[in-house]
Amino acid sequence: MINKSHAQKYLFMDVETVSGQPDFKTLQEEDPKLALLWEKRHRYYSGNYSEYYESDPSVTYKDKAGLEPEFCRIVCVSFGTYHPDYEDGKRLMSLHGEESDILEKTKKVMHNSHATGYSLCGHNIKAFDVPCVGKRMLYNGMMPPSMLNVVNKKPWEINFVDTSELFSFGSWTNQKSLSLDLLTHSLGIQSPKSIMDGSQVSEFFYNGRISDIVTYCEADVRAVMEVVETVSV
Repeated sequence: MINKSHAQKYLFMDVETVSGQPDFKTLQEEDPKLALLWEKRHRYYSGNYSEYYESDPSVTYKDKAGLEPEFCRIVCVSFGTYHPDYEDGKRLMSLHGEESDILEKTKKVMHNSHATGYSLCGHNIKAFDVPCVGKRMLYNGMMPPSMLNVVNKKPWEINFVDTSELFSFGSWTNQKSLSLDLLTHSLGIQSPKSIMDGSQVSEFFYNGRISDIVTYCEADVRAVMEVVETVSV
């Protein structure tokens, strides 16, 4: 399904995000306007998801704000490439700290990789990671790198390799329901979710457990690399 030689020029990426504030009450204190806008988002969730019918904005903020670029912050970006100098052939690096610093360094990595012919690869990156990084860059006052520029490009000209799309075999429904945890298990690959899952990242972050988040983010990158190896010919 994937040409092995092409995969050697993939820049694997995973992004971890958390809610912009530890909780909804803090958001109300720090940014009342954004809190009001979240209340509108809450009405969407409470009206469309049965588990939130009787909830209040504090509940949906805790569960969902980290998934929306306008309400989240990026706390870790991990990259992986194939490299013969490493024992398992995989070179991984992670960026964490202040969001603006993460994004500046991410932009540099992407710029250098794009200049040398690399393509972005990840699981569900077209729906989440790529637009989140692009938007957060703009919201932090910086222009996204050319690697993320999709303006006026046809769908087949967008040079991102998304494993959720690859395994959908053209079915949009299957693409949306295929988690990386399910995909790795189905392929007999060790799950990257042994430390935590995505719903716990905010909790870990606001409890000072950034090193666990970095480990988790890198595990996701490594898992996607193993998925690509499994289907490469």
